[in-house]
Amino acid sequence: MVDAVNSSGAARLRLMSVQTDSGAQGVGNARHGQPVGAPDKVRQGDAASIQTIQRLTEAGPPFDAERVGRIKEALAEGRYPIDAGAITESIFQDYSALMR
Repeated sequence: MVDAVNSSGAARLRLMSVQTDSGAQGVGNARHGQPVGAPDKVRQGDAASIQTIQRLTEAGPPFDAERVGRIKEALAEGRYPIDAGAITESIFQDYSALMR
């Protein structure tokens, strides 16, 4: 059996909220047919930076730390089954997805 390191939907939701709360707005704001000018210069103030750090700290790590600890313990004790074939297949699937 091979468990995903992070199958927690909560971790994905926290990551998505951090990405959307950051204020980054991507290229979707460019008008169609208009050339893109120089990038805007944005500097986050110290107060905003501190608020961002506090929000990330309160949200906790973007993964299930307790589950990772259990897996580490099981690996150290030799109780965690490792399927090298499944791991290899997963790596190749990720690689092929990146190359598309």
